[in-house]
Amino acid sequence: MKNITIITDGIPGHVNQSKGVASLLAQSYPVNIYLHKMVFKISFLRAFFTIIAKLLLKKPNRLSAKVVSFFYAPVDLTNCDLIIAAGGKTAPYVAANKLLSNIPAIQLGSPRGMNSVLFNALVTVERYFDDPSNIVASLTPNLYSPESCARSSLEQGLKEHILFLIGGEGIGYCYEEYEWDSLITGIQHMHSLTKLPISVVTSRRSDPSVEKILQSRLSNIPITYSAWFHSGDKDFKLDALLGSAKNIFVTEDSAMMISESISSGQPVTTLYPSSINSPARYKQHINKYLDLGFITRQSIEKFSLKEKINTTQNVEEHLAKLKNKLIERIEW
Repeated sequence: MKNITIITDGIPGHVNQSKGVASLLAQSYPVNIYLHKMVFKISFLRAFFTIIAKLLLKKPNRLSAKVVSFFYAPVDLTNCDLIIAAGGKTAPYVAANKLLSNIPAIQLGSPRGMNSVLFNALVTVERYFDDPSNIVASLTPNLYSPESCARSSLEQGLKEHILFLIGGEGIGYCYEEYEWDSLITGIQHMHSLTKLPISVVTSRRSDPSVEKILQSRLSNIPITYSAWFHSGDKDFKLDALLGSAKNIFVTEDSAMMISESISSGQPVTTLYPSSINSPARYKQHINKYLDLGFITRQSIEKFSLKEKINTTQNVEEHLAKLKNKLIERIEW
């Protein structure tokens, strides 16, 4: 039995990425997973501590690691076989603990001033370092897989439907009122053509007023499986919704929602607005998914169903490749 400690900064998306990697490894090894919330000893100095920690770790050794570890509340790594974490804030903490304990560590996300050699594996969506420790993942790690989504769908007994995952403004994406109107019109038209139920899932990024408009104007079509974030709907299984979807449409502002959708093995279409000012790295991220055949892109003003192409094998092959690279790096 392998014991994995996930160090979390409290951001749900980062926790899900870490759990996703732990789940990948659990396919080959029995594991126990423990969560540890990273806490700064002096919270109002956390930004300063993070900057100093990164500077100290540019010359990594036990002394610099001890100084860095002093900034944080200690973590019990007794009997720990692997540390996993995601997000720039956790990286110095993880690197210091690895140096002091010699426990293998996997860090997820862009380096933000940290070299990949500080970890057994730095998992990123593009290459930053010409070193084996920098593992480039074709798909951002998350909780789901084609198998887990299909299984959950069967367990929940969900019928086939069309799924819309709705975010909002962020990472340079801006949606105008008329574009939400177009989305609603497009959903209604799609239902009239297919006669399939529509499921809408909103998120933290969704504007509460937009959510209310969606609820109101779509109330005349079957939206039984829908989950409205700002209405408090949290008791739903996204993996089951993904697994039973004929097609998945997801607003392009959320990398995590896109990767989760792709991981289901179902056809995924990202919806983009007319106003996009996203960083070049994010544009490259979306283009990589396009090149790999994971997604198609359509305007939120005019979208339609695409032919159902099964990407399950493609997704599973990429996940297996990532798992094997990680196992090689942590030397289990």
